[in-house]
Amino acid sequence: MGDPERDPRPITPPDDTPDARLEALVRDYARLVRHAIRSAGGHRAAPLADDIEQRVFLSLWQQVRREQTIGHPVSYIYQAAVRETLRALRKAEQRPELGLAEAGHQVSRHASDVPNPEQGSLAAERREALRQALAALAPDRARAVRAHLRGFTVQEIMDLFGWDYQKARNLVARGMADIRRELRQRGIHDA
Repeated sequence: MGDPERDPRPITPPDDTPDARLEALVRDYARLVRHAIRSAGGHRAAPLADDIEQRVFLSLWQQVRREQTIGHPVSYIYQAAVRETLRALRKAEQRPELGLAEAGHQVSRHASDVPNPEQGSLAAERREALRQALAALAPDRARAVRAHLRGFTVQEIMDLFGWDYQKARNLVARGMADIRRELRQRGIHDA
């Protein structure tokens, strides 16, 4: 081996291979992927979660292999997981005979699984009231609240949007206070 000061080749750490980078992404963001799958698909995505997670990490592998830079990994990975979840659910709905059964899970319907029409109507009203309350917020405050409602921590929100701790915490706290006030004005008191 030659003199390191005279060797023109860049020094690359031995673990800076595409496989090592992907391994690090999987290790660091597997929890985020699972959370995004649950948030986007709820209980319907549970039987498909492993498959969806594999698709997300396959997409990441393709980016890493092409040496594409992922500028904001939290945002990119979260969006990839949501996108793959929605695709998997659409596919399962289009082919119900293969949908969840293809994942090897038995789905049973009990009387308690069937939603009460009145509860469904109330839930729809609450969702619409929340959507309108979010739309009334300032853009940064709305983004912070949406991320918070999806289960992101203040630290994750900071990373996602490039904000400092104080800004992220204040936007979430003030935004949630605005949402609660708006929902109370609409007669929704358990928000």
